[in-house]
Amino acid sequence: MSLTKRVEVLFEPGEYQQLERLARIRHESVGAVIRKAVRQDCLRPDQDRRRAAVDWLLAQQFDLPDWEVLKEEMADDIASHIEATLEAS
Repeated sequence: MSLTKRVEVLFEPGEYQQLERLARIRHESVGAVIRKAVRQDCLRPDQDRRRAAVDWLLAQQFDLPDWEVLKEEMADDIASHIEATLEAS
């Protein structure tokens, strides 16, 4: 990856010391730590994760019963729940 853009970010001394400590632990530069944090938190990782989840779901083959059977099962479950709630009160 070719780095071609520069950004200046100012940190409080304590924050920068924490970044330096983290960079030493990871054997990276402070810049690398910050770039990773930006990629993970700001550059839309959630959208990529959601897209991957949708792709996975679409690739699955579900053996679902007919829609009419599903509706009947859901109605039965709801009715059972309502009856149980009424009996408990």
